[in-house]
Amino acid sequence: MKYLTKAIFSIYDKVGGGKIDENYRVIKACHQQEKEIDAQAIETYLRSHNIEGSLAVQPLMTKKDISKKIATIDVNAIHTYAYTGGSYGEPFKIPYSKSRALIRTASFKYFNEAAGYQLGDAFMLIAAKQKPKWWQFLRNEHRFVPTNLTQDKVADAVRHLVAQKLTVVIGFPSVIFELASYIKTKQIKHPIKSVIFTSEPIEAIKKQFIKDALNCEVIDRYSNEEVGLIAQQKTFGSAYYTNRYNVVVELLDNDLKPVKVGEVGKVVVTDLAADLVPIVRYDTGDLAVAQEYRNGQLFAIGSISGRITEQLFTTNAAPVASLALGPLIHMPLSTAGYFPQYQFAQIAKTSYQLRIRKTNEQVPAQVLEQITNNLKNVLGQDASIEHLFVDDIKPQPSGKRPIYKNEMQ
Repeated sequence: MKYLTKAIFSIYDKVGGGKIDENYRVIKACHQQEKEIDAQAIETYLRSHNIEGSLAVQPLMTKKDISKKIATIDVNAIHTYAYTGGSYGEPFKIPYSKSRALIRTASFKYFNEAAGYQLGDAFMLIAAKQKPKWWQFLRNEHRFVPTNLTQDKVADAVRHLVAQKLTVVIGFPSVIFELASYIKTKQIKHPIKSVIFTSEPIEAIKKQFIKDALNCEVIDRYSNEEVGLIAQQKTFGSAYYTNRYNVVVELLDNDLKPVKVGEVGKVVVTDLAADLVPIVRYDTGDLAVAQEYRNGQLFAIGSISGRITEQLFTTNAAPVASLALGPLIHMPLSTAGYFPQYQFAQIAKTSYQLRIRKTNEQVPAQVLEQITNNLKNVLGQDASIEHLFVDDIKPQPSGKRPIYKNEMQ
């Protein structure tokens, strides 16, 4: 199967003009040689979008800014969309051209290899939504959507990865922790050689537990749907090294000046491959510690905060991977053309609140009904889900407005 997957990927790339492999080779060389991002490339990108002045004088960009620009795009130039609920709980979709999508694929190919996954390896992907079986077959992928994390579901997932000899696990660290706990408790011999964390951070003690329980390489990455991969560790516990092919990463203070090494700043990114909509100094909503600069460019991040999600439970007290609830909420909103900020909270065993920040546009009742039905299918049909339209969603001390909250006493 490994060779079939590699052959299919090769044919797909050749039909498309070999652009994935071409970009992959450039990306690999860029990182192996530890090159800085060419200042001229940044200047050229800004000029191509009629942006005057240097990068350092540009204002921060928000999702609303991107949404306004999306309305001016020629729809025929759009190859696909990336959907996200975001750290702030704002549903959002961003268009990708074909060339941008190919660069994204090439980037993940390189960074996956750097983390221990080779194209064609049988792997388990822990993700928020399901994909067709034929899609998984072509990728030699075994997908686990953890909307229900009962011990039976965890046991089934472990049995599957052992039976299928899955050597790589990619996905939510909170779910991988549950798998590792089960494997350690039951003393199960497993085939896992590499674990790659995505989408959420996890406490250091749990990271160490996973590494010890599975006795394999454990790598954490930092990415989002808007620009793709932002930074990734080289080894367990090391700094996060930035993607220097097309992503300019800055850590800024409140005056929009770069923070010093050891200081915390807001993560701001510029995507030099974003052609349909310019992404210039986009505020991710995350905070991070500066680890290393080279000639004024940020090369490494020490730690990332602001994305930790709280544990939620079904009505019968089974834990749920909170990030798996995201598409059930933001997909209906985004598809219908609504992008309000929201927060989903569990306030009692069977009671939940979907808090939606008021805008000039009222979310239609049928969209809310679809969201309610989606959530009940996961949380339980006896779940009481209240829709609240609020003036504001209270932020955390960090300024973040978490998308998931557990407020049970």
